[in-house]
Amino acid sequence: MARRKKKKAGESGPAWLVTFSDMMTLMLTFFVLLVSMAVIDERRKLTVLQSISGQFGEGLGSFNPATVNNQARIVEPGVMDFDTDSLEPLKDMLWDDQRGDLNFQENQFVQILSISDEVLFRPGSVELSSGGMRLVDRMLPWFLRMPHPLLLAGHTAGLREEMGENYKALPAGTERQLSPSWEMSFLRVMNLYRYLTSRGMPPERLSVEGFGSYRPRWTEKTPEGRKRNRRVDIVLDKRNKEWIDKIDMLREKARERQGEFNYKDFRFRLGLPGEGQSGAGE
Repeated sequence: MARRKKKKAGESGPAWLVTFSDMMTLMLTFFVLLVSMAVIDERRKLTVLQSISGQFGEGLGSFNPATVNNQARIVEPGVMDFDTDSLEPLKDMLWDDQRGDLNFQENQFVQILSISDEVLFRPGSVELSSGGMRLVDRMLPWFLRMPHPLLLAGHTAGLREEMGENYKALPAGTERQLSPSWEMSFLRVMNLYRYLTSRGMPPERLSVEGFGSYRPRWTEKTPEGRKRNRRVDIVLDKRNKEWIDKIDMLREKARERQGEFNYKDFRFRLGLPGEGQSGAGE
């Protein structure tokens, strides 16, 4: 009877592969240990949070609430919870206004009260009118009790529409070089800002932006559309309060600590266990 041939054992991988795997495992363990020992730099977190909040318009950066492109997002249907931190009571003013010079829009987080420039300012001027001051005084009690920041955003129509016959007296190319429509929108909201702060509004709860004629909400091709684009938007974003609270918390923690070493945004405590506890009560 023929003997069975023994099967040859399968060939193993190269010997260096085992050593390489061990080395990679040790390196992974070492870096996990570094991360577990590190203290996250609070200043770095503060910078990142401020950058994110600025990009998304939540308190510190530019916010664009009323452009043609994002209008559907801002005024999408939603239920706004009625509370004291709301512009909702100001809607009563709209019911008394028959000319349509006030406009109110809202969604779950954002409320926008738009006021025509003819209501707030003198004709062709950046100064508040007496009627505009009276209207602001009526709204001021709601502004004062809101913990959320407010954005004052100024908008104008084209320069020809704003200046009327005086437009012809401008030097050629003035609108392209100096952008007077942007300057006019900014000066108007600055005067509104000064009036509000003079009446007791905390300045840290207000921010100001001027968009000129570059962020129209309605068409510029009709007189009615251009008239409605000349406005001031008072924007309440309820998401702002949460971001500002987080930034304030991080700002309190963002201080230099003795006995620590910073390497590529990782902070390591240099000391023996229990060291520094004796001075904790000082």
